[in-house]
Amino acid sequence: MGTGMDESNRKMNAAGNIQAENPSSVAERRMRMPPIPDDFSSLITHEQRIALNQKQQFGWFVKFVRRPLFQPIEVVLSNPDGSEFLVLETDGITRPFFNVRTDDLR
Repeated sequence: MGTGMDESNRKMNAAGNIQAENPSSVAERRMRMPPIPDDFSSLITHEQRIALNQKQQFGWFVKFVRRPLFQPIEVVLSNPDGSEFLVLETDGITRPFFNVRTDDLR
């Protein structure tokens, strides 16, 4: 009975074990694409340009642009400290962004 319990614990912790083994083996998803595309200004809307200009006056800057397949791009802004992140929506509204792997941003 004890071995069955150990095996189920091992299965439940499988993701943790994979991550602990070698975190550098995770493939880069951008495929060597730059974090901010060269044609960035042509990819964003007029409303996003206005909102970005306003945020830049307070030190915020574009950290990276997510380009999910078959979905609109997501512009992620960072404050000067790098401690807060915002997503710049297509209508110029910003919302908090929490899905950042800070190890990747070093």
